[in-house]
Amino acid sequence: MLRRFLPDSILAWLLLILVTAVLASQAVTMLLHNLNRNEILLRLEDQRAAERIAALATFLDHTAPILRKGVADAMSGPSLDVRVGSEPLVALPETPRELAPLGEALAERLQRIDWREIRIGARDPSAEQSAADLVPIRVAIHLRDNAWLNFEFPMVAGLPWASPQLLGLTAGSLIAVLGLCLYAVLRLTRPLDRLTRAAESLGRAPLTRLGNQLGDRDADMLLPEQGVGEVRRAASAFNAMQSRIARLIEDRLQMIAAISHDLKTPITRLRLRAEFMADDEMRAKMLKDLDEMEAMIGATLTFARAEGNPEPAAVFDLRQLVKEAGEHHTAQPSGALRFSFAGPGPSAGFWEMRGQKLAIKRAIANLIDNAILYGGEAVVSLARQDQRFDLVIDDNGPGIPPAEMERVFRPFYRLEHSRNRASGGTGLGLAIARAAIRAQGGEIELYNRRDSTGGIAGLRVHLTLPATHAGA
Repeated sequence: MLRRFLPDSILAWLLLILVTAVLASQAVTMLLHNLNRNEILLRLEDQRAAERIAALATFLDHTAPILRKGVADAMSGPSLDVRVGSEPLVALPETPRELAPLGEALAERLQRIDWREIRIGARDPSAEQSAADLVPIRVAIHLRDNAWLNFEFPMVAGLPWASPQLLGLTAGSLIAVLGLCLYAVLRLTRPLDRLTRAAESLGRAPLTRLGNQLGDRDADMLLPEQGVGEVRRAASAFNAMQSRIARLIEDRLQMIAAISHDLKTPITRLRLRAEFMADDEMRAKMLKDLDEMEAMIGATLTFARAEGNPEPAAVFDLRQLVKEAGEHHTAQPSGALRFSFAGPGPSAGFWEMRGQKLAIKRAIANLIDNAILYGGEAVVSLARQDQRFDLVIDDNGPGIPPAEMERVFRPFYRLEHSRNRASGGTGLGLAIARAAIRAQGGEIELYNRRDSTGGIAGLRVHLTLPATHAGA
C-alpha cells in the first residue's frame, strides 16, 4: 500500500532525499539558533530590568522618606510604575521559577543599599495585560526603615520561533540550495536516462541497424562515454554489448542463408528423383513432403528477413495501407473482411506515420489472414488517439488459452501440435508480425473477446503504432 506513494525513479528518490535532508537540516538549525537566541535575549531583558530597578531603588533609598512618594510618582511612566508604601504589591515571598534569573540579577545589583527582602511575582493573570506577548511583573523591595519600594513593569514572556524575515531568508536559501541540487542531480542522472532510452531502442531496432554498428555506420546507437566514472563504465559496457549482439545477429543471419542455400540443392535433386518413381502414391507423398520442406525454409528466411529488414523508413498513409493489406487476400469468403475507420477519410497528416511500409503491410496482412483462417472473418478497425494509432482485428474463432497468449509469439510455436501445415502453419506468422511492429516502435497484444454469457466470442489482436503528426 505504501509503495504506491513512493518514488519510482532515481531522480525522484534523489530529489526526495535532498528535499527531506535540506528541510530537516534547516529546521534543526533554525530551532537550535532560535532557542539560543531567545535564551540570550530573555537573559538580557532580565539584566536590563534589574539594572533599571536597582538604579531607582538606590536613588529612593538615599532619598528622604518624606520625599520618596513624590519622587516615585515623578519616576513613573508607561513602561515602569514606581510606588512607595507600607505594604508590598507581591503577597508571596517565594519567587516563581521562571522569574528566578531576574531575582538573582536584582540581588546582585542591590549591593549599595541595605534591604531586607526582595519579592518578585507576576500580576494576577485575570488582570488586563498591555500586550499579548508581554507579562506584567511586580517587584517589591523591603528597606531597613520598613518602607516597601514597589515596581510594576511589562516584560517579554517569550519570543517567537521565527520572524517573517527569517522565514523569508530560510525559504530563499532553501530554494537556492534545492535548485543547485536539482541541477547537479539532473547532470548525474541524464546519462542514465540516455542509457535507458538506448536500452529501450535496442529492443525495437531492426537487426540490420545493429549490424551496421559494427562498421560505425550507425553511430547514433552508440552511447557517449561521458560523465562520472560509473556512468562511463556503464556506457562502455552497453556499447560493447551492442557490438556483441550485432555480431551474433549477423552470424545467425549468415547461418540461415547458408543453410537455406545448401538445402535447396538436395531438395531439387530429391524432387527430380521423385518424378521418376513408378509408384504414383509414393511419388505424391514425397512431393508433398518436399513442398512442405521448401515452405518451411521459405518461412524461416522470411522471419530472418523480417528481423533484419533493410527497408528504409518512409511516411505513408496507414489507413490506405490497412486496406491494401486486406485486399491481397483474394481467396477470402464474401463478407469475411470488414473495415471500420474512426476518423476522416484520406486527410493530409491525420493518418500519416513514419516507418517501414512493406514490413508493416506484411504484418497486418498476416494477422488478417490468421483471423480469416482460424476465426472465419476479420473485422478490422483503425482509430487515432493523440500520438498513436490503434488497430484492432477481431475474429469469431475459438480464441487462445490465456496461458498460451505469450507463447504463440515464439518462433515455430504452434497451438496445433501436429506437423500438418494445413492445420497449424509453420508457427512463424505472429513472430514475424511482432518483430515488424516492434521495430516501428509499436506493440501487439492478444485478448479473448467475451459474449454476453461470458463465453469466448473470438480473438482480438490489438496493435499500437506511433503517429507522425499531431492529430487534428
